[in-house]
Order: sequence, then structure tokens, then C-alpha cells
Amino acid sequence: MATKEKFLLISALILISLGMLFIFQSQSFGKLRLIFCDVGQGDGILIIAPSGKQIVVDGGPGTKIVDCLGQKIPFWDRKIELVVLTHPQRDHLEGLVEVLARYQVEMIMTTGVANETDVYRAWEEALKEENTRIYTPNAGDEILVKGSTLARVEPLVLKVLWPSRSDIDQWGVKAPKDLNETSIVMRLEYGGFCAYLTGDIPKEILETLIDTECELLKVSHHGSKTGTNEEILDSVNPEVAVIQVGKNSFGHPTKEVLDLLESKGVKILRNDINGIIEVVSDAESFSLWSQH
Repeated sequence: MATKEKFLLISALILISLGMLFIFQSQSFGKLRLIFCDVGQGDGILIIAPSGKQIVVDGGPGTKIVDCLGQKIPFWDRKIELVVLTHPQRDHLEGLVEVLARYQVEMIMTTGVANETDVYRAWEEALKEENTRIYTPNAGDEILVKGSTLARVEPLVLKVLWPSRSDIDQWGVKAPKDLNETSIVMRLEYGGFCAYLTGDIPKEILETLIDTECELLKVSHHGSKTGTNEEILDSVNPEVAVIQVGKNSFGHPTKEVLDLLESKGVKILRNDINGIIEVVSDAESFSLWSQH
């Protein structure tokens, strides 16, 4: 094949790819995309708001999170509006160091609770390099991602349920031995759809935070028995439970939690079985996709 013909073929393929991506993005406008990335034994979530703005919650271990972002975010978009670190353990933190290196981040939500590890020290250095706005959450805060009145796109709301600013001040003096207790817990709301994003919060705390039913529950602590109980499931009454889990030696998710979810008729999706899990909502109904 001549050089000119090769150039024309490559150009045509690029234009087709861009066209397909544009169509997909156009179809997704006005819809919430909640993507549970397959990061292995850890949490890593990408939220694409109906307006197209992007939020990353945790980054898992290693750098698999950036592969997921590369698949789901257009290659020309190098900006993430918000990064949330729920708590400073490697299986939630490590990938965010690479996210900060590759993307411009407008704001970072973190409690500031420290961890004496090399990964946490790398995170501190990354924060200095990023030099962006740091937001300390407080129970009761609401983060509003505006929609569009013209296009009838409703706003996306992230409600902070835990911790309070007084908890964080106390942890600055003496953090709990179990850093899971410091996990930021949020409820995501888009019209008639909502989801609980729970980090690794222990069940004793989580059961005090739930004040409404939601269609989706991100199961706390990778399906460990420390994060879920019958009271929580009865309060949330979820249709779908997502377990962010990979190959591990901890026995996650436990048979106890799986049996409990099944007994309640909850659909279970797991990253180690289903790969990348995507939830799409138009503010009234929602659909599920998975990708290995």
C-alpha cells in the first residue's frame, strides 16, 4: 500500500473513532455514569456527572485506576473536577498519586488524616506538586454539580454523611488505630436515583448514617463482615450491591455478607467477577453494564 493511501486510511479510522466517541458522549449527556473501576483489591470509582464533569473517589492499589480513566474519559480531556480520598490506606490511595501526575485536578477532598507509610508520603508530595484547592469535608455538606436548565439536566448532589469537622480535628491529635473509621461516606443523588459510597467504614458507624433508601449500595470494606449487616441492608433496601474486590488473602467478600445480600434479593456485582461495572441513570431509572 502506498504511503498516501496508508495516510488516508489512518486518517479515516481516526475520524471514525472520534465520531463514534462524540456520538457516545452526546448520548451520555444528561445521564449519570457511575463507574466502579477494576483496580484489584481496593476501591476506585469514576463519577461522570450529567454535565460531563468528572469526580474520582479513591484510586486503588497500583496504577490500574488510570487505565480505567483512560478508557472512560476522552483522551483530550486532562481535567478532573474533584478527587476524593476516603481514607489513607494503600488500597484506596496509591493510584491517586498517578492520577494527580496525569491530570489537572481542580479540588481534592481529604480528611488530612495521616498514615506513616511510603505511599502516604508520596501522596503528600503529590499534593504539594498539584498545588490545588484542598477541601476538608464536614457531615451535612453538599457538593452540587450543576446541570443545565436549557437541556433539562438535573444537578448531581454529593452529600457528606461522615465524618464531622470535629471528628477530623480530634483525629489530627490522635487518629484511631483503625483508619477505616476515618472513611469519608457520601450519598450520591441524581433525581430519583441515589447510591451510598461507603469507603471502608465499619458497620457500627454506617448504620447510624443511613436516613433514606437507595437503589445502590457500594458495600463497605470489600465485602468484609466488618462493613455490612442486616440493619444496614434493611435501611438502604438496595436493588444492587457493588463489591470492589480483587484477588486477596483476606477472604473478601465473606460468605456471610454474600448470603445476607442474596437473602434480601439484592443483585450482586463484583469487580473480580464482572470487571469494570458501570451504572447509568437518567435520574428516573438506571441500567447496568460490566466489562472484563
